[in-house]
Amino acid sequence: MNLKPTFSGLLKKPSYTVIISILIAVMAWFVVVNTDPDQERVVTIENVPVNISTTALNSLGLNIIEGEDPVVSVQVRGRITEVGILTADDIQVQASFSDIAGAGTYELRLSATSAAGTVEAIIPETITMTFDRETRKELPVTVDINGLSVPENDYILGAVTANPSSVTVRGPESDVNRIARAVVRADLSEPLTRSQVVSADIVFMDSDGNVVESEHITSDFTSVDITIPVKRIVELPLRLSFTNVPEGFPLEELAYTMSNETIVVAAQESTISATQEIIAGVIDMEQLDLTEQSTYTFQVRLPDDFVNIDNIENIVVEFDTQGLTSTYLNLSTFEVLNAPEEFTVTPLTQALYNVKIIGFAEEMQSIQPDDFLVTVDLSDREIQLGQYEFPVSISAPGQGRVWALGSHTAVVNIQARTETETAVEEEGNG
Repeated sequence: MNLKPTFSGLLKKPSYTVIISILIAVMAWFVVVNTDPDQERVVTIENVPVNISTTALNSLGLNIIEGEDPVVSVQVRGRITEVGILTADDIQVQASFSDIAGAGTYELRLSATSAAGTVEAIIPETITMTFDRETRKELPVTVDINGLSVPENDYILGAVTANPSSVTVRGPESDVNRIARAVVRADLSEPLTRSQVVSADIVFMDSDGNVVESEHITSDFTSVDITIPVKRIVELPLRLSFTNVPEGFPLEELAYTMSNETIVVAAQESTISATQEIIAGVIDMEQLDLTEQSTYTFQVRLPDDFVNIDNIENIVVEFDTQGLTSTYLNLSTFEVLNAPEEFTVTPLTQALYNVKIIGFAEEMQSIQPDDFLVTVDLSDREIQLGQYEFPVSISAPGQGRVWALGSHTAVVNIQARTETETAVEEEGNG
């Protein structure tokens, strides 16, 4: 059996065919070169980049919009030994900007030079480029929601907002000038009972409502979050709040009427569900002189995010002053509360003189100065050795509907507790 390969057999194998073709081409090249080294040939160099000089563009304030980074083919004639080894790096192609007068699309003439040989042709002879001035515009974002509604009588819609509320577009002046609005759209299928946040893409539109499409326009945001506040309507009671109420004072027996007992408001579900009442006003008992004034007017101040559905601006409070009277007393019974154990606190003020007392006749008939207690409370106060003036509170425990007017103070002396005082107190407690 003859296992030696034959030449005809080798030619039937593709890999051997390629190798043989290359060898033949190389041999032919050497034959040509060696035969006539001065022989001229025309070679074509592909993918030669066109040099773009931006000096002229910058002087006109223009930017390249279309046709950036063009490439061409260049045909070069010369000695085969020189032009046969040319590459794209050996060719310089320039575009002429002499005809550019402003924004627009231009056919630019090309010229080329070669490191060897003579340039015969540039393919194509011209290139098309579009120029324009780059500009920017800031637009408010307009929200367009289809199907936006809430159940009647139970909910209201708050102001729909977009975040961000504006967008800046950049691009060719001709394209940017076409844009009149930045719009975000959303579709809802059913009425809302809770606030929602919907993300939507920004669409740029012209003054006629047509979408402006351009691959050259960019913006700092492409989408926004649309916040749709939905608020539930409820009727809440109105209530007065009292401060500086004397210890043991029966506040529930202080009769008064309000121009409105309730108010209809709206707020988001998370807020309204946690709200049981609305404070109509605040009464300071130390300033409540019902012998001089029985009617008080308060401006309605709702919590943040609440809507005043009833549109009630003021609440008028009128106290029942029938049987009310007043007197002046000198109060001399003092007590100190919450004094630190390491200090001895002694009131130096012996009495509060001419304190106006307000009350109802049945309580005031038997009221005495000793019924009142002047209290110095040292809670949450910085205590140091020495004499200091502190505010006091005045109460008549167990005496009913009586209270003292005005803000009063007392001077106390603060000393370090001695070992003897401590021992005596411990003995007494034991």
